[in-house]
Amino acid sequence: MVYLSDSLYKCIMEKIVLEVDDKVAKAWRTASVKLKREIGDLMNKQIATIINKKEEKDIIQFLNELREEMAAKGLTQEILDDILKDES
Repeated sequence: MVYLSDSLYKCIMEKIVLEVDDKVAKAWRTASVKLKREIGDLMNKQIATIINKKEEKDIIQFLNELREEMAAKGLTQEILDDILKDES
């Protein structure tokens, strides 16, 4: 793992606030800078993964809802395929 200088690390990272239980908060306050950085890197990856999956689910959910709405209005996949075939 490559470690950046403290000043460079602070320039590329942004602080956020997370609520944790008392034990975690106390352990965090007494943790070394190195351990805090390692935990921060892991949390950054985990949060990014969770957020990206949620956004992907939101997009898929939106497309499914749109498909249902259009089908309810009479625009079926078959009609759409015919329209696209005519455009070619």
